[in-house]
Amino acid sequence: MTAATSSQLLWYTTRATGIVALVLLSASVVLGLLTTLRVRTRTWPRFTLQDLHRRVSLLAVVFVALHVITTVSDSFAPIGWISVVVPFTSAYRRLWLGLGTVSIDLLLAITVSSLLRHRINPRTWRALHWLAYASWPLAVVHGLGTGTDPHLGWVILLVVGCVTAVLAALAWRLLTGWPARAAVRVTAGVTSAVAVIALVAWTANGPLRPGWAARAGTPRALLVGAQKAGAAVLVPSSPTAPTTSAASLPPPPYQSAFAGTINQQTLPNASVRVEIKGATSGTLAASIDIVIVG
Repeated sequence: MTAATSSQLLWYTTRATGIVALVLLSASVVLGLLTTLRVRTRTWPRFTLQDLHRRVSLLAVVFVALHVITTVSDSFAPIGWISVVVPFTSAYRRLWLGLGTVSIDLLLAITVSSLLRHRINPRTWRALHWLAYASWPLAVVHGLGTGTDPHLGWVILLVVGCVTAVLAALAWRLLTGWPARAAVRVTAGVTSAVAVIALVAWTANGPLRPGWAARAGTPRALLVGAQKAGAAVLVPSSPTAPTTSAASLPPPPYQSAFAGTINQQTLPNASVRVEIKGATSGTLAASIDIVIVG
C-alpha cells in the first residue's frame, strides 16, 4: 500500500509540475517578447519587466527540474536519466519524450548562457537566447504527445491559452516597426500560422483520438498489463463453490437483490480500479467478485 501510494504521488506530481512548467515557459516567452518591444509606463518601468522575465524564467527551470526528477523516479514508465539528456533513447513514447529532452537541452543552454552573460559576446548570447523560441513549441508538442491529460477539457483550454498568449505577443512584436524588415516579419508570421494549423490538426487526429497510447509508442508490456487488469471477471467466492449449469438457471430476466461493497482506487497510470464484491439472493443466488480497471 505504501509503495502504491508513493507511486501515485510521483505520478500526480509529474503531471502537475509538467503543466505548471508549460505555463511558466509560456509566460517567459511572452515576457521576453514584450521586453524586446521595450514596453514601459510611468508605474511599470522597463527594468521591472526585465526582472519579472528573469524571475519567471528561473521559476520555469525549477519546475522543469522537478518534472524531470519525478518522472525518472516514477517506476511506472521506463524512463532513465540518460533519456533526460540524450533525446530519443527512451523506450517509452520515444519520439514525444525525445522532443521534451531536446526542449530541456535548449533550455539548459539558455540558462547557462544567461548566467555567463557578462563573459559571452553579446551577439553570441542573443543567438543562444533565441533558442527559447524553439524550446517552447517543442515543450508544447511533448506535453500533448507524452502526457496522459490531453483528453481533459481544462488541459486543452490551458494549452490553447498558452499558445494564444504567445501568438498574441508574437503578432504584436511583428507588427511593431512595420514595414522595416518586412520579409523577415512575413516569413515569421506565415511560419507561425502554418505551425499552429499543423499543431491543431495533429492534436485532433493524434492525442485526442482513441488508441493514442499505443500509437505514441507506449511499450507493449504496459499496454498488455493494462488490458489484463481491465478485464472484468466473474469468479466464485471460494475455489470449491459449485458451478451452475445453463440448464438449471431460471428463465431470464433474472431479478435478485444484491448486497456487498464497492471499492475504488486510482492507479499510478491514471486509470481507476473498481472492485465490486457481494452476493445476490432471490431467483438467482450467487457470490460475485467483479474487478474493472479503465
